[in-house]
Amino acid sequence: MPQMTVDGRTLALSHLDKVYYPRTGTLKGEVLRYYAAVHTALLPHLRDRPVSFLRCPDGVAAEVFVAKNPPPGTPDWVRTVEVPSNSGELRQVVLEDGGGLLSVVNLGCLELHVPQWHAAAPGLADRLVLDLDPGAGADVLTCRTVAGLLRERLAADGLEAWVKTSGGKGLHLLVPLEPTPSARVSAYAKELAAELAAARPELVVHTMAKARRTGRVLVDWSQNSAKKTTAAPYTVRARERPTVSAPLSWAELEAAGSAAELVFTIAEVPERLAAHGDPLGPLLDPARARPLPAAAPHRAQPQSPPPGGGDPVARDPVVLTPPVEVMRPAAVPAVPPADGLGGAGVLYELKLDGFRCVAFARGPDRPPFLQSRSGRDLAAEFPPIAAAVARLPAGLVLDAELVAWRGGRFAFEELLRTRRDRAAEDVALGLIAFDVLALPGRDVRSLPLADRRRLLLAALAEVPPPVQPVLATTDRAEALTWMEQLADTGVEGLVCKAAGSAYRPRGAGRVWVKYRRGDTVDATVRAVTGPPARPRAVVLELDDGRVLLSSPPLSPLQSRQVAEPAAGRLGAPVHDPQYGDVRPLTVPLRAEVTVTGRPPTARFVRLRGD
Repeated sequence: MPQMTVDGRTLALSHLDKVYYPRTGTLKGEVLRYYAAVHTALLPHLRDRPVSFLRCPDGVAAEVFVAKNPPPGTPDWVRTVEVPSNSGELRQVVLEDGGGLLSVVNLGCLELHVPQWHAAAPGLADRLVLDLDPGAGADVLTCRTVAGLLRERLAADGLEAWVKTSGGKGLHLLVPLEPTPSARVSAYAKELAAELAAARPELVVHTMAKARRTGRVLVDWSQNSAKKTTAAPYTVRARERPTVSAPLSWAELEAAGSAAELVFTIAEVPERLAAHGDPLGPLLDPARARPLPAAAPHRAQPQSPPPGGGDPVARDPVVLTPPVEVMRPAAVPAVPPADGLGGAGVLYELKLDGFRCVAFARGPDRPPFLQSRSGRDLAAEFPPIAAAVARLPAGLVLDAELVAWRGGRFAFEELLRTRRDRAAEDVALGLIAFDVLALPGRDVRSLPLADRRRLLLAALAEVPPPVQPVLATTDRAEALTWMEQLADTGVEGLVCKAAGSAYRPRGAGRVWVKYRRGDTVDATVRAVTGPPARPRAVVLELDDGRVLLSSPPLSPLQSRQVAEPAAGRLGAPVHDPQYGDVRPLTVPLRAEVTVTGRPPTARFVRLRGD
């Protein structure tokens, strides 16, 4: 049986000489070679989207049918996800590499169709699609005229459109969006189509009635429904000829002199791609995404001035104010698999050794606020970070780790020193953001993590250090490699988060977990011994219930670290027969410790948080 190796996977292929397109004599093997040639451009457009197939196992002249479930014979290593369905449980394929793509094509899956949302966030669209379908007497050049009108109209709402052929007679317009409920995107697209149909009734219709479509173009807005899909870029179509849904540049579309110039087959697209790259590549850039207009798509009406004249009152971009409750990961003994934490994918982030910090950018008239784990403002202690946050757009709120860097590694102890001491010894500070809680004018905590990650990268794309996004990946093996390679720099481990998780502090430990390399564990500080201003030791309760006194005694630096947050939390001293005079904490603190030996000895490392 013939074999093909793609992206490290060797596939056994079957019936390569089967005729798939009788009119042109195109063979199954040619279709497979086409998909192998374009898979590096095609797969990014399928990333994390469940795929529906048009299956033609015996060619386009035989039975052709839609398949949503993985086709029989799909390899076990091809990723599948559960997808909402009115008919019960539905699992669909998510294609992540060339091997997975070629394996399903080998099983007769000719066309690839995807929704406008990701598997991690069903029903939350990150793009808008308009399918321009010409009626009798119209063609793709008629669609071109409509596409130009829609492009201008979308631009008036701050949206940028890209274009591709449908692979048939029409065109598809694609618009990148900040994640938005599909119902709202669908409503916007419907009103947009209706508006154009009202303005140009001789050219455009927006309803499906075929009797009205002669000589006109249907602007099909319905594919924005969460239940609908659209032919993917570069998919082969099951038509008489092996045509492709081919991305175009606007210049190429405008220059076409005939409809035939806008028809592309599997023989032509690989050469176009090699010569010009992917015209839809910018569509994948998160920085291109824009918010859907809040109002219905009509020409903006001027705001009435407030009583007494003057300018309309601008909307405050600051929608979140400190303090906010943060999500806290639960400690785990092992790194979860990629299908753990709920099964919709895991984002693996480097775990850094610093202070938890929620950074609020509040505009030129209000100073930034750096919220510590306990809720106090760290801005006065870390002026370089405060200054960097002040330069961010007003209303941006980042969940981050405030870190110090010295001598080629993260240096937590430098955060405990005074700002004057840090400045004297040239300690570098950084704010490593791992989440975004708000954008200007918009609270995004309800969005899935995968979408918040895209928004975070877009928000920080042009922001220089010391504010940077954390290094993260969805590949578990890659994350483990990073952790080991960067161990000498002080990287503690990994924080692993469900890709579909909203930012909800309650129950966070079920969807956010942390794995710490080495032998440290978390414990609760229940009491201190010695003077309140200079504690000598701490009484620790381990998570398994054991209670131990820290040994050896706290260092002067550790003593100061404990004394400050313990102040105001100390109860009356009591005599303990085992530990002597101790002062219990009315509100416990969390600490990182090492436990060794038999009987066990607990060595205090540091307090968790700030």
